[in-house]
Amino acid sequence: MTRTIDNINEISIDWLIGTLSGVEEFQDDKIVDLTVKQIGEGIGQLGEFALLETKRASGLETKIFAKVQTANEDLDNVARDYQFYLREVRFYENLANKISVKTPNPYYVEHDVETGRVILLLEFLDNWYNPDQIEGASKVEIDLAIEGLIPITTQFWGTIKQLDWVPDMKERYMLKLVDDMVEFQPEFLRRFGHLMSPSRRETLSKIVAYYPKFPDIFSEGLLTLAHWDYRVENLFFTPEVDDISVIDWQLMMAHKPGWDLAYLLCTNVQIDLRREIYDESCRKYLQGIAAQGIEFSAEDLEKYMMLSLLAMTCFAVIGGSNYDLDNARSRQLFEALTERIFSAIEDYDAMRFIA
Repeated sequence: MTRTIDNINEISIDWLIGTLSGVEEFQDDKIVDLTVKQIGEGIGQLGEFALLETKRASGLETKIFAKVQTANEDLDNVARDYQFYLREVRFYENLANKISVKTPNPYYVEHDVETGRVILLLEFLDNWYNPDQIEGASKVEIDLAIEGLIPITTQFWGTIKQLDWVPDMKERYMLKLVDDMVEFQPEFLRRFGHLMSPSRRETLSKIVAYYPKFPDIFSEGLLTLAHWDYRVENLFFTPEVDDISVIDWQLMMAHKPGWDLAYLLCTNVQIDLRREIYDESCRKYLQGIAAQGIEFSAEDLEKYMMLSLLAMTCFAVIGGSNYDLDNARSRQLFEALTERIFSAIEDYDAMRFIA
């Protein structure tokens, strides 16, 4: 019987005990008390989150992070269409204990095929913090984020397709991006037209027209693992900013190296800081790859990053067209995303790669 639920309000102590009944840690020291606190409202677009504060029979207090499907119908449809829920569950079932970067320990994960619902019960990263993407990350945080990105990029360099359950851009459901970019472009411009100059509107139209070519570009030749949503709100840092843990693997896929770095630099820092640290950050990334004995040129990195930058307009167009209009923070997030992506496209003349 499925343990998935409709929303976090259905979490009770009996439900939690039953869900964790197969976990040895909780068999030996049972949960006797539970407090549920909703967290992260307006931060995650594709889920509802709760902090479960438990007390065990021994007196030990254990905090658990709970994640279920989003209550926003439009974004829930996006998540189901692109199998985001299923992909994250598969990551925690198959890859979390193998990947060479810290990620929360999963206690219980399930995707119910019949209902499309999802539940993840994960280790809670107590006393760690994640930066506010709207405010933007600092250089110190970005430097550590790049260090955390190196093992994600290099561990499955050229071998990621051996994991046949990891999708690429030519997966049937990922091909929906092509049609969705066309469908949601008008709504995106209606919501964010104040950020889109005539030249940016022309740029977007050219990207949308070119989008059918991206699945082949990003799915052939050299591929590696990409988190694909490597933003600072999916990264947890120690207070001393000397260690990092990566969360939210809903979008992970086989992809060209460079996507995650482009997304990190071009959507997660204030524009002035990005301009200041961009070249140094790219060198740091290349040095990290080289330290693993992998040859990868600056020219190839630039090409893949610029193509990725153009393609990741999908986050602004599709996500920005489907968020809850009553959620002020979501609006601010997609405004920041839009402005940062298009300013980076302009700064680095990314359009020359599809001219």
